[in-house]
Amino acid sequence: MDPVNLCLSPLCSCMQSFVTRQDISYVFRTKEKLHDLENVMKHLMATKETVRRKLDDPQHNGKLLDNQHQVKDWLRDVGEKEDKVERLLDEYGKGNCVPAGSCSLNCFSRYKIGRNAFKLKEEITQLTIKQPEIKFTNIPPPKSVPESSKIVGEKILSNLNIACSYLAEETNDIIGIWGMGGVGKTTLLKKINQLLLDNANMGFDHVLFIQASQNTQLEELRNEIAKELHLAPDAVQKDIFNALKTKNIVLLLDNIWEPVDLVGLGIINPYRDDDDITKSNKYKVIFTTRLEDVRDQMRASKIIKVECLEPDEAWALFKHNANLAVIESDERINEIAKQVMNMSGGLPLALQTLGKAMSKRKTVQDWEFILDSIKNSGTEVLQGVQGSFLPILKLSYDNLPRNIQECFLWASILGWLSKDDLIECWICLGLIGNFDNLQQAYGTAKYIFNILEEAGLLYSSDNGCVSSHDVIYEMALWIASDLGMNMNKWIVEEYDGLAEIPTENRENWRMADRVIISGIKLVPILSLQCDDLLCLMILNSSYLKNIPRGFFGQMPNLIYLDLSKSAIKKLPEDIKCLVNLQYLNISSTCISSLPKELVYLSKLQYLMCGYLRWLRKVKNGLLSRLHKLQIIDLYPYGWVELEELKMSKKHNNIKAIGMRVVSQEVLRELSCLPTTQLHIELENLEELVMNGNGSYLNYLTITNNEKLQKISWTDISPPEHFHALKALFISECNLASFAWVLHLPSLALLNVQHCAEVKELFYVEKREIHQVSERPMFPALQYLFLVYLPKLVSISNFAVEFP
Repeated sequence: MDPVNLCLSPLCSCMQSFVTRQDISYVFRTKEKLHDLENVMKHLMATKETVRRKLDDPQHNGKLLDNQHQVKDWLRDVGEKEDKVERLLDEYGKGNCVPAGSCSLNCFSRYKIGRNAFKLKEEITQLTIKQPEIKFTNIPPPKSVPESSKIVGEKILSNLNIACSYLAEETNDIIGIWGMGGVGKTTLLKKINQLLLDNANMGFDHVLFIQASQNTQLEELRNEIAKELHLAPDAVQKDIFNALKTKNIVLLLDNIWEPVDLVGLGIINPYRDDDDITKSNKYKVIFTTRLEDVRDQMRASKIIKVECLEPDEAWALFKHNANLAVIESDERINEIAKQVMNMSGGLPLALQTLGKAMSKRKTVQDWEFILDSIKNSGTEVLQGVQGSFLPILKLSYDNLPRNIQECFLWASILGWLSKDDLIECWICLGLIGNFDNLQQAYGTAKYIFNILEEAGLLYSSDNGCVSSHDVIYEMALWIASDLGMNMNKWIVEEYDGLAEIPTENRENWRMADRVIISGIKLVPILSLQCDDLLCLMILNSSYLKNIPRGFFGQMPNLIYLDLSKSAIKKLPEDIKCLVNLQYLNISSTCISSLPKELVYLSKLQYLMCGYLRWLRKVKNGLLSRLHKLQIIDLYPYGWVELEELKMSKKHNNIKAIGMRVVSQEVLRELSCLPTTQLHIELENLEELVMNGNGSYLNYLTITNNEKLQKISWTDISPPEHFHALKALFISECNLASFAWVLHLPSLALLNVQHCAEVKELFYVEKREIHQVSERPMFPALQYLFLVYLPKLVSISNFAVEFP
């Protein structure tokens, strides 16, 4: 064959696949198309530079870019096109289109590059046309504060405006807010958070507000960030990093006591210097701390120091919290008020707390008494500037009734407890006073909480706990230690899995009347009698498996013992030595039976054995011989037989009981008692009739009742019967509908599982739909769990409104 034909033959074969003139041009005009591509790319890069110059213009400093997301997306697209053009030119330049023994392969390579160059040119042209308009606006000023605190508001606004100007800058920053405890760091951080929320996050994708504390671990902070980002609870650093790597974020870290590893949190390293917005997203980390060395170790690029108020600002804040009418009604009171205010040193927390404490003082004698009390408060025993404010803050404590003073100390010092656990603690320590039933006691407890919150000593948290300011917590410890004179009166320690408590710590127990420890593996061997010890709480010690013999014999006057959430399997025989014990909590342990020695605890009033997975029947004659028992908690696993229950009812003034029910006779007997927790497990039960005595019930479990087809009520509606019910668990029953739960006023958790006959969870007869729909549905529901309902078709046969 002729050499020309030898070359053209495969070329012609190749050309059969090209069907248009444009396709042919991709092969024979590849270089020209690449040249056109380079030209439009140069034009796009010039446009990009114009955009960047506008963004970097100094006149826009401190202003908010209106269309930040649009600009960011456009710059990102430009970067992607730049990379694609570079790769295409590189592919052509490497010789992929030079003949290499196969003319056919060379044609396909040219065709591919020419076609991609043409398409890329069109995309770049369109991207250039879509150049975003750069529009800046001034950051809206923070909302004004009430006139009565206007001067104080101006102080906050000054720092707030500084913080906002830092947020508006295009750099990655760590911003430290620093100052002594109680000076207003958290208040400023919360206002920054609110300003961001009020202004569409100022263009940031995420604003994360994370609360730390003195003992917060990195893992806890990471879990909180994962929660804010709706990630799995066990999310690790990599998960958070992947969720945030393409986002602009603000991380607000409040109250850190040691340097935080931001990389370990999953936050992209904010120290790196990367001016290219297409390759690095903007990160702002703002933290608050009272510790100067923490501030320095966080390597903050910008610092906002929050200082105490000037006299005119302090006076305005004090008057705002005190009774202004009384202060202005008498010249002498006004004069004393200014002296009291001056003693606060301009510390906002002291001014607020002191003002609230004085708000009900109306006579000159009252004010003079307070002034003398502060002057004689003994500040010389305190060390450091921070401590000198504690006697002033104590005034708010002194104004409380004695029983509420003790409630405050427990609430502040045990701030990690849930509100319900804290109320239980108050009740069982006798701080609530006399009560007929738990509902009455809880009502009193809520009244006490309101008093403490109004005094500025406590505040409720979103997680169901109560908290106090760090400085208030320090004041509580100072008061609990007899104003610093007996530092071992209250021992509060967290050991975090420590195998053995240090010897010096053990020796301190003999001087303590309250010991609260957590995270231990071994209880200490006590060499000396602890005659003053009244309260012992060993909490959250999941590795603690044994209480050695003789341990309880060293504390004969103990009245309160909490061993909950440990791994202990039995109580030692010398539990009988605790003859003064009034409260015993072994809930959520591995104990499988109650020892016979408990009968010696003749003063026992509260027996808490909840969630003992291996506990079954309680021995006959045990509870009925404890004649002072008022609260019995065996829920959901433990139970007693009918005769034992009748005897307990006869001899004891039972105010609350919770248990498992395995016979209908026991169920009927419990209907005559203030039952707060009930686990019904009856194999042959077909209909459960509620007779109107469920007003005390908080937790109800109905399970393994395979014949149960109906729940009915006599002369009372479900919302009236179950008005206190918080949690309902139903499983392995033959019930077909649960419409009766729709209007339960307190129901927060509904869990339905393994109910084979359920087709519509909330089925209502047509004639009743209008009546049902008129009333609010699920007024308190927070959690709904539906597990393995094989016949379930729909939630309801009408519109159900969830909160």
